[in-house]
Amino acid sequence: MAEAGAGKASLYARYANKQELFAAVVERSVASLLTENLEAVPTDRGVAERLRIAGKLILEHALQEQVVALMRVVISAGYHLPQLAGSANAIGRARGLEIAAAAIAGEQAALPEAMARALPAAAKFIDLAFVPLQMRAVLGDDLNSLRAAAPKAVEEAVQLLLAGGLLDGWQ
Repeated sequence: MAEAGAGKASLYARYANKQELFAAVVERSVASLLTENLEAVPTDRGVAERLRIAGKLILEHALQEQVVALMRVVISAGYHLPQLAGSANAIGRARGLEIAAAAIAGEQAALPEAMARALPAAAKFIDLAFVPLQMRAVLGDDLNSLRAAAPKAVEEAVQLLLAGGLLDGWQ
């Protein structure tokens, strides 16, 4: 309570119960973890290289101990607070999609139509490169081993997108 700068009565005036308070804390934590500098993808590279850089940044973020710990908390609370788990997942996935789509769109990332066109490939990229390693981290695989495996996972995802034609038309 002291860290919040408010007493119990103030907190419960804003939040109806412990579940709502917990949900607010987790959602704020997820959002704050995602504000780190993940936009450091240069636009002067080819689409495959931009996507490799974005994948590296996304996975570096996702495989941090504090991020994995927060994901475990959200999952463990999911049985009683399914909307919390869904909201945390939506926030994190949306941010990953945004970063991957911007990497694909490159210099066109400011254009809503370019981002919309890049989203299907970004979603496939996230599903191929990010989700398996994230799940393994949550289930307890060694983070250092997963970090070492990340470049290969990103490269395989990029190669699959290239082979599938999902990056066609992007510079």
